[in-house]
Amino acid sequence: MSIIKKYILWGLILFPLLSQGIDHSEKIVIKKTLLGLNLSGETDYRTNKTGLFYRHYDFGVTFPLAKTWSAAIQYRNIYVQKDGEWVLEKRPHAQIQKTIDTNHLKWTIKSRQEYRVRSGRDDAMRNRIRVKGKSNKTFYNLKPYFGNEFFYDMEKNSYNKNRFTFGLDFPKGKLGVPTIYYKYDVSLSDEKWVTAFAGLVFQITI
Repeated sequence: MSIIKKYILWGLILFPLLSQGIDHSEKIVIKKTLLGLNLSGETDYRTNKTGLFYRHYDFGVTFPLAKTWSAAIQYRNIYVQKDGEWVLEKRPHAQIQKTIDTNHLKWTIKSRQEYRVRSGRDDAMRNRIRVKGKSNKTFYNLKPYFGNEFFYDMEKNSYNKNRFTFGLDFPKGKLGVPTIYYKYDVSLSDEKWVTAFAGLVFQITI
C-alpha cells in the first residue's frame, strides 16, 4: 500500500472519531490555470455541536504583479444558520499577497479587503491580514505550516476577530493535495474574547 493510501485510510478511520463533539470543517479547493490567470473555487462546510451551521462558496482569479507579489479578485456567498434559517451574506473582496522565501520557511503575507452585503443589516467593510509560514522541508513526507490572521472591522473601527492555524500538507495524490489543520477563531464580544470555532479542518486541493 502506498504512503498516500495509508494517509487516506488513516484519515477515514480517524475522522469520525476526531470529529465527535468538536468543531470541524470540510473544504474543497479547486485551482486551475487558464490564459496565464490562476482561477480558483472553494466550498467550506462547518459543523459544531449544534450541527451544520456555516457554508460558503466562492470563486476568483489571481494574477502576478511581480516576482514575489500577486493580486486577486474574488466573490463569496456565505450562509449562516440563524433561528433555523440560512442567512445569506454576499462578500466581494480583493487581496494582495507578498511571498518571502527563506532557507527554512516560505512566508506569505496577505491583505484582503472585503465588502460585506449582509441580510437585514447595513453593509460593512473589513480588512484581514494573514501571516503564514510553511516549512521548506518535509518530515515523513508531511509539510507543516502555521499562520495567524487579524480581522479589522472598519464599521466598528475595531480589531475584533483573530484566527490561528497550524497543520500539515500531505503528499499529492490522484485526487489532489490533502491537508489537515487545526483552526482556532476568537471574536471580541462585549469587550471579551470568546471562542467562535476551535476544531479540525479537512481540506483537499484539486
